[in-house]
Amino acid sequence: MITDSTAVSFNAWTSSRMGIQVGTNLMDQSAQTIAQQSVTATDSSGNPSSRASDGDLIGAMVQQGIGLYQVQASVKGLEIANKTLDSLFRITA
Repeated sequence: MITDSTAVSFNAWTSSRMGIQVGTNLMDQSAQTIAQQSVTATDSSGNPSSRASDGDLIGAMVQQGIGLYQVQASVKGLEIANKTLDSLFRITA
């Protein structure tokens, strides 16, 4: 029974680590999209250059929020897994 609980905690820990990685990757990608936006972009002739639409910027900002929530939820999962493993070690000690 203790082995099953340890395996569940380990799986939760692994899933949380992967969730943090996914969330930070999402935030990195959307940060690049946001950074590529220019308020007053012009080409060499002085004409406004083509830039991503406002929808791209809004979508990237939404992805930032989603990535943040993904990381926060995954950190909470790590905290729960650590508390569970700590409880198991105290019980068996």
